[in-house]
Amino acid sequence: MDTLREDAADPAVDAVIGAIHSIGRLIRQGVTGSDLDPGSFWMLKTLAKQGPLRVTELAGHANLDTSTVSRHVTQLERAGFVGRTPDPDDRRAQLVELSDGGRDRLHSAMAQRRALLTAGLRDWPAEEVTEFARLLDRFVSDIDKTTSGENE
Repeated sequence: MDTLREDAADPAVDAVIGAIHSIGRLIRQGVTGSDLDPGSFWMLKTLAKQGPLRVTELAGHANLDTSTVSRHVTQLERAGFVGRTPDPDDRRAQLVELSDGGRDRLHSAMAQRRALLTAGLRDWPAEEVTEFARLLDRFVSDIDKTTSGENE
């Protein structure tokens, strides 16, 4: 099996980079009336999946510095999308949790994205959609391993 060399400019890799950027742009354009920037969407989605987290834990999930995430959480709190509660394990710390409003907003944002992608895949045979999803999942997993240092 041929594998890609890290030091070689590969047209297929460049095409993947272009596709990733295009997908992000098209989703942002296709989600009308959204007041959620990609960072807010990601944080709400992470809190929905992980449950309440400390800001430091949320920053670790995002691979961002704590001060950046803290500012973002403050904006989400002002919008009513998250709340803070004392950490039962350390009363000096606080946990950030998704509010009912944040859960509703995330549900709406997911529905918009799902509708957009469903429309884009409408003419694809079901088996191709399944294979595409499998390959994307593998791709994300491999990138995650690379960025977390598991492949070293």
